[in-house]
Formats: sequence, structure tokens, C-alpha cells
Amino acid sequence: MKENDLRYYRTRKSILSAMTRLLQTKKFEQITVTTICEEAEISRSGFYLHYVDKYDLIEVNLKEFRDQANQFVQANNENSKKKLFFNMLTYLQNDCKLIAALISENGSIEVQNYIKRMMRENARTNIFPQMDLELENDIEEHYALIFLSNALFGVLQDWINRGQKESIEELVQIMDRLITFDFRK
Repeated sequence: MKENDLRYYRTRKSILSAMTRLLQTKKFEQITVTTICEEAEISRSGFYLHYVDKYDLIEVNLKEFRDQANQFVQANNENSKKKLFFNMLTYLQNDCKLIAALISENGSIEVQNYIKRMMRENARTNIFPQMDLELENDIEEHYALIFLSNALFGVLQDWINRGQKESIEELVQIMDRLITFDFRK
């Protein structure tokens, strides 16, 4: 049974790596289950043991990313903007290469819009209540959420598209200077 579990996780990892590599050279729309299987060197039945289709593959990983992002926000006991940015960027760079590839210019617009919506929802429920920011009404909150999520997404997308030339520490410093709100202490 353990051997089966190990094979299961190896196959899953192989699928994720294959999709990530494919997104380095192809647009999301050009990638098929067949190309993923060829790149991962697995059978189609092996793929279908894990995912319904390429959209399911993305959805499963986006949910994992969302859950981890929420955990980072909730664990930010020091209410440190820099620490939150650092943890998120480190996680994206080291553990979420597929999500980073989806954020890139080869990613899907639908996936990118989903990520922005996820960022807005996370900010609305987990970040805005902790912020030292006075919003006068729902419309102001709506546009503040749009502004923040699009700004952060744009910075991430450009950083990824440019090959992550700046270190995480450098990008955290830049983001800290650009995003002037702070958390309540």
C-alpha cells in the first residue's frame, strides 16, 4: 500500500512539474492533457487518476494556494506587512511554481482573474479588518480592494515575467514602500 501511495504522489508531482514546464514555452490554451502526459511521461489513465482535466488540475492547486495564503494571513500575529509579503513570495517561488507559471504571460486569463478575485476576497475578509485604513462606505471599500489586488497581482506578474530578477527581500522592500497602509498593532 505504501508503494502505491508513493507512486501516487510521484505521479502527481510529475504532472505538476510537467504543466509548469509546459507553461514556460506554451500558452495555457495550447496545453492539452495529452501534452501534459507526454511531458510527464505518464499515461492518460495515470493523469485521470488524479484530475478530471487540465482545469481540475489548476483548480485543485489554486485551492491549495488559497488555503495556504489564508494561513499566512491568519498566522501573521505580528501584523507585519513585510513578513506577510515575504512569506507569500517565498511560498510562491519555492512551493507554487505552477501558480507562478499561471500568473505569467503564458497563463490563462480566466485563472489570472480567479487569482485576483481570490486576492480581493482574502483582502476583504482577512486583511482589511486588520488594516489601519479608514474606508467611508462600501463603494470605497470595493475600489480599495480592486486597487490593492490589481496592484499586487501586476507586481507579481511582472516579477515573474522578468524572471524574478529581484530577490524576495528586494521585492518586499519595494512593495512595502509602495503600499503605504499598515496593520493595526
